[in-house]
Amino acid sequence: MESEKEIWIERTMNSLDGIQSAIPPVGMKDRILQRVQDQKFRIEPDAVKPATVYRAAAAILLIMALNIITCVIFEKSVSEKKGITSFAKEYLMTDSNDNFINI
Repeated sequence: MESEKEIWIERTMNSLDGIQSAIPPVGMKDRILQRVQDQKFRIEPDAVKPATVYRAAAAILLIMALNIITCVIFEKSVSEKKGITSFAKEYLMTDSNDNFINI
């Protein structure tokens, strides 16, 4: 006795009997070859998409803004340090021993 699975396999295999292969439309091969040739020799201009340009510009602006902010903050800290240093030198509040030699 055959199992249900074998019967199902036999029915499936028998369902393929009498099937004919598909016949392409006349001239389809020539049209496909022509399309391939057209794409092969088509010259596309080298163009950068606008989205890429905008992203690059945004990145450059971000880097420039960070540099400017860093320079401004660094200048403030340097000027504050110079002010403190000049105040300390004015009133001989430095910890170097050179100032005490000339007293």
